[in-house]
Amino acid sequence: MWLRAIIWLNCLIGGCAMIPPLANIVEIPTAVTLVSGKDARNHLNRMLTVDVSNDSNLTRKESFICDLNGRIATYQLHVDLGEQILLLHNDSMSDILRKTLTSGIPWNENIEVSSGDGAVHRILIYGKQPERILLGLGISQAELHTGHWTKFFDSMISVIKIEDDFSIYEMLIPSREYSEITDLLKTNGARIGEVNSAIAMLSIAGMIDYSVDVSGHIPFNLGLERLVDLKKGCYPGQEIHARMESRGGIKKSISTFKTNIQMRLGKSKSTNKEQLEIISSQQFGDSWINLLIHPREISLSSEICVNTPEGEITLTSV
Repeated sequence: MWLRAIIWLNCLIGGCAMIPPLANIVEIPTAVTLVSGKDARNHLNRMLTVDVSNDSNLTRKESFICDLNGRIATYQLHVDLGEQILLLHNDSMSDILRKTLTSGIPWNENIEVSSGDGAVHRILIYGKQPERILLGLGISQAELHTGHWTKFFDSMISVIKIEDDFSIYEMLIPSREYSEITDLLKTNGARIGEVNSAIAMLSIAGMIDYSVDVSGHIPFNLGLERLVDLKKGCYPGQEIHARMESRGGIKKSISTFKTNIQMRLGKSKSTNKEQLEIISSQQFGDSWINLLIHPREISLSSEICVNTPEGEITLTSV
């Protein structure tokens, strides 16, 4: 999947010069929730689909909080700072995340949940040679990891994906440093990209960005079973997930398709009457990149035809 995506990305790069020789930088709109106090990690561990009990300072992790039916309530990225853990997420999930975390606090534990919106900027650095840009800042690729944040002054950086032809890095920058750091990145060869193109690029790579609303879905149907740890003990929805996994109850999957127009989000049907759902449709060059949930038994060919109010639309596999 990733190799084919790289080939397709390179074709787009050559065709429309969307991505500059070194890299793009793009700020992804992100809400921030702070969970603090000496019992913060234990509190989170009771609710999350992943085990954070052994996390340490600067651990980078992704997780879900699910409802009792096993459906996603919130999807978040972790920044572990010891007695303070930052959770970055879609703004539409802020209220339910903070309410869920606050309502579950035991009376005898030291935990505080608060908003950190506006305090941190999340940017993606991606392209053919982003390592050269980072090296200009004194950051070596060897210092960076996918499961750990590396400090750069008061900012942090980690790896999303490294390939020979295309790499993606993620950086969290405090508001007070934002202009200075982004100016340094631009001085070293980065250009400002577009949010929709960055999210589309992640979709092409088989990843779902935190800014995409995935609430109401089963994690397995999104291909994100790696974020469901059935061995960690109870969490909301754990029994449903365990039953689905043990009894073959995973009926849906997700794939990436491109179209020549933007798709409406939501449910639809193929011309063969299969139930489909688009959860993201982002422009990338002259195409739109779509994340499509579909029945697992569908034989995915290079194209799927979908009935929409605008007429029949062809989706081509990426």
